[in-house]
Amino acid sequence: MPALSAAEIKRIKEVAIGLLQTLKAEKLKIDHWRDKETTRDAVRVTIQDFLWSDKTGLPVGLYTEDEVKIKAEDVFTHVYRVYPTIPSPFYSAVA
Repeated sequence: MPALSAAEIKRIKEVAIGLLQTLKAEKLKIDHWRDKETTRDAVRVTIQDFLWSDKTGLPVGLYTEDEVKIKAEDVFTHVYRVYPTIPSPFYSAVA
């Protein structure tokens, strides 16, 4: 992948913020979301759809569908690890 422009980096940061806000407002508020297969799957789908969307997602034309799937799985893994609850016990400990 070629180096990202400043505008592309800014867009990716906006996507990350928007995605986290969406997840916190919806799926991650469900008690024990990690224990429920349907909720875990819903979080995974929300992430992938958000990243792939022309409106909310990563810069169009910069990532292939397969790359978006890989990025979505990476994001899911991170969210699964650090957001067992809202607020995250990992980030509140750092603050």
